[in-house]
Amino acid sequence: MIISKTPFRISFFGGGTDYPAWYKEHKGAVLATTINKYCYITCRYLPPFFDYKHRIVYSKTELAKRVNEIKHISVRETLKFMHIKRGIEILKGVLLIIIIF
Repeated sequence: MIISKTPFRISFFGGGTDYPAWYKEHKGAVLATTINKYCYITCRYLPPFFDYKHRIVYSKTELAKRVNEIKHISVRETLKFMHIKRGIEILKGVLLIIIIF
């Protein structure tokens, strides 16, 4: 299992101009910061005893037997690019930690 923790990024202006596809042809400037809230993504190979091969959970839950059936474009194309043949489960969640003073 792989667990990824990424801080949320807030762009005040210029978001997206820091990507190479943009700034190699145009100038880019971004004013951004991160906050103490995170996005967690877990990924594991899915055991073969389910009726589906892939389980993708974000604001929706997708159960798919084939990669081409996955509606989430980024997940579908990443699995194709990485040539993942085994069943996989990807869960996206947000853990909000509230501290009361």
